[in-house]
Amino acid sequence: MSDTDLGALARYQAALLAALADAHDPSDVARALLARKELAAQHDYVRGFEPRAVEIGMTLVHQWGERSVTVKKGQMRAPTFVAPHVPLEQRVVAMPTPGPGEVRIRVHASGICGTDLHMWRGEFAVPTPVVPGHEPVGVIDALGAGVITLQKGDRVGVSWVQAGCGRCAQCAAQRPRYCATPRTWARTGGGHAQWMLADARGVTRLPDALSFEHAAPLFCAGYTVMSGYRRAQPRPGDRVAVLGVGGLGHLALQIARALGHEVIAITSSESKRREALALGAHEVLAVREHAGRELAAIGGADIVLGTSSDLAQTSQVLTGLRPEGRLVTMALPTGEGARELSVEPRVMLARQLSIVGAMQSERADLVELLALAAAGRVVPQLELFPIGQIGRAMSRLAERRVRYRAVLVHDVR
Repeated sequence: MSDTDLGALARYQAALLAALADAHDPSDVARALLARKELAAQHDYVRGFEPRAVEIGMTLVHQWGERSVTVKKGQMRAPTFVAPHVPLEQRVVAMPTPGPGEVRIRVHASGICGTDLHMWRGEFAVPTPVVPGHEPVGVIDALGAGVITLQKGDRVGVSWVQAGCGRCAQCAAQRPRYCATPRTWARTGGGHAQWMLADARGVTRLPDALSFEHAAPLFCAGYTVMSGYRRAQPRPGDRVAVLGVGGLGHLALQIARALGHEVIAITSSESKRREALALGAHEVLAVREHAGRELAAIGGADIVLGTSSDLAQTSQVLTGLRPEGRLVTMALPTGEGARELSVEPRVMLARQLSIVGAMQSERADLVELLALAAAGRVVPQLELFPIGQIGRAMSRLAERRVRYRAVLVHDVR
């Protein structure tokens, strides 16, 4: 090989490594290389890149990059969000020190949620730079002044809303979840870092029998679904349908089954039938044309737990509710579909139906769910990733390939 050929190869390899390091998605790699005119000789080769191979390359480059970073005593790694559509920066920062009323947690596992994608796409505004991660669990290793309800060594998780401002009308009514300026992970940093701070009021201890990995997604996805179920005011004998078998829906199926209901899974994918049955569904409705009419044809439901981002189908399902039925909607719209719910007033009035919005509500909902999980009655289905593979995990979530919750695992040796 001539010196000229070797030089061209070296330039291509350097550009490839840079693209792999900077990319958030496999398609970003090819896009970056094809934009380089000096690499025209390699463009046909680049166009044939196999996405899975590129994904592996991204993971390896990030792992090598982590090993090359020196972390001194008193410092930690902190994947940092700096701007929409920009890959998270792998920063080394000082370990935080808890202030009054705070605890410091050595994070063992941190779930990745759909909200992380909304943030990265610029659809959910947060102050930057910030360390994301709002499904963190770990062990308390330092206490701030005045903390008496928690101890060093406690196994804990942190809720999205840790505390209210303490001064508004909602806080005065002991409803900090409705505070307009609550204390959240976006203020002090989230669980994708090795250590994090949290307001002690937003920390919940884990049952001993529950692993960190299985506990993590319960602090957002699971908590939301459990509160949605309780907001539906379920009664003994109610028939419960779960719309969407995904990150939220697979937990909703298990919760409704564990609490004694006949459960119907509603999905647009026939391929999920076997999984839905294994998760606890008594019956699976694979929608062909209209979710509501097809649900009504098999007897309807008293409660529909809406976990799908398809708001057109969520609107349809109202016609499948029995008299005095309740639709609980828990998901935000994504993609190019409907952005709003559509309601047929005659159906609503004639059957006296209710539409209920749900988010993480009473702390008792979370505690109840953690107990169900510790007893093995609710088991999140996980894909585990070392923290260095956060880019790969985000890409899989964006491509809807995660079954069903992605969890980042920290090396705590």
